[in-house]
Amino acid sequence: MAGDEPKSVHGAKVTTTGRQTNMSLAALLMMVGLLLSKVTGQLREILVIYVFGGNTVLSDAYFLGFQIPDLFYQLLIGGAIQAAITPTLAAAIQRRETKDGWRSVSIFINIFSLAVILAILIGELLAPVLIPLYNPTKDPAVVDLAISVSQALFPQVFFMMMAAMSIGILNAYQKFRSTAFGPAFYNICVIIAMVLLGSSSAAGPIRVAAGVMLAASLFFLLQFFLARREFSNYVFSFDFKDQGFIRLLKLAIPTLISGSIVQLNMIILTRFAGEDAQMTALRNASTTWQLPYGIFAIAIGSVMLPSLSSYFAVKKHNLARKLYTRSIRSALFMIVPFSALFLVMKNDVIRAIFKWGSSYSEDLVALAGSLLGWYCLAMVAQTVVFMTNQAFYARKMTIIALGNGILTMGLNYVLNLGLQQFRPGDISNLSLAYTITSLVSMMVLYTLYKKTMPEAAPRRIWPYAARLLVAAIALIAVVVGLSALPVHPNEKIVQLLWLALRSLTGFAAFIGLSLAMGLHEARQVLEKIQQLASKFGLYNAH
Repeated sequence: MAGDEPKSVHGAKVTTTGRQTNMSLAALLMMVGLLLSKVTGQLREILVIYVFGGNTVLSDAYFLGFQIPDLFYQLLIGGAIQAAITPTLAAAIQRRETKDGWRSVSIFINIFSLAVILAILIGELLAPVLIPLYNPTKDPAVVDLAISVSQALFPQVFFMMMAAMSIGILNAYQKFRSTAFGPAFYNICVIIAMVLLGSSSAAGPIRVAAGVMLAASLFFLLQFFLARREFSNYVFSFDFKDQGFIRLLKLAIPTLISGSIVQLNMIILTRFAGEDAQMTALRNASTTWQLPYGIFAIAIGSVMLPSLSSYFAVKKHNLARKLYTRSIRSALFMIVPFSALFLVMKNDVIRAIFKWGSSYSEDLVALAGSLLGWYCLAMVAQTVVFMTNQAFYARKMTIIALGNGILTMGLNYVLNLGLQQFRPGDISNLSLAYTITSLVSMMVLYTLYKKTMPEAAPRRIWPYAARLLVAAIALIAVVVGLSALPVHPNEKIVQLLWLALRSLTGFAAFIGLSLAMGLHEARQVLEKIQQLASKFGLYNAH
């Protein structure tokens, strides 16, 4: 119907197909940016064990030192960008109320900047109390060093907040090209700091943490420069009685609390992690499953949010339903094969990513691999959780994410306690508890979304998921068959090639069966591959 056609900011009609094409290009661009971000971020993780001379006491302390600053960030800004600033500003632009939207956003930025500066000062003072509080059984040398790392890192919170604000504003204007590559720039700066400042002494992690803080300041300056034209609408005001600011605050506060619950869940896992490099193994397994999740689910969900907010702002629920359905299908299509692949080759994947010398032992490979096995299911569940939370944020409903977060945090703690009784000392309890929690969270959020707005709810997702499962089983069968061959390379380059061969063959089976079952996402993937190949002269459509 003509009435369902979206309009541009200036009122000119555009076709739904045109908008879908623009969103697909934006999602592809963001995926490329996130791929670079994740690859460089993974390189950061790989380097940790090496820049500290293979000393897991130093790497455990380094990872532990990040947790309290990360918690403060989540408490003060976290998901408020996606839940409040981006959808609110995007909706204001759609309704041609940009000036009013910017005034409220400016007040939000000003007040929260002061709050973050105050929190940094408090965090510096409380770090010596908080870190030992939830790590009573850990080596005192690890805890003491983690405190120093945390204190060196705390100023990073302010710079990351301001960078996130700039990115959220650019996303509201759908300028994804300006936000896609900033995180990769930040990671490269961190890598340089690690190489230049890291050492096997106790001072090494502290110096690297100071380098990370400097990298965050450069990241902020880059994103602010790219958003400088949009910031011409900025207003210097602290009018906390502004109605737009109050609405932003009401949206943000539940999201801040629910966002911090994600970090609290990681702290809970850390609480149950023992000694002997388990903290390092936990971090390695977590960053591995978040690699494809961060590239595909985050990209698709981030591109979906401003457009979905615009649809809800003008009550185009049918278009909102189609966009959300298409987005969640695309995200699952990309995540499920990686989940299956990581499940059947968990140790091989960990070894390929992290083991580049004798500093990373086979025992550490086994520890991280046992964690990654269960995380594979969490990867799929968290994709649905993220996409559904984005859809709630587009509707300016943030309280549901808060309630769900509180539920999952309590369940995560109870499950860890219970599993420790049944399987004492088994590190995979940590990822198993997180996976069960993620599956419960997925079911709760998805059910609530369908019940609260059935006219905008996705259609036929479960039959689609069943077909994805069949394709994933085909991938697993192919990879298991190849892995049974008597091929056990010792050289690193041969290991990587063997892993790549099995992975690509498994992916081919997944795509082939998906095409046979009529999943149009498979055709879209092949078309994108052909487009990229043609640009490099590797494929001629004629």
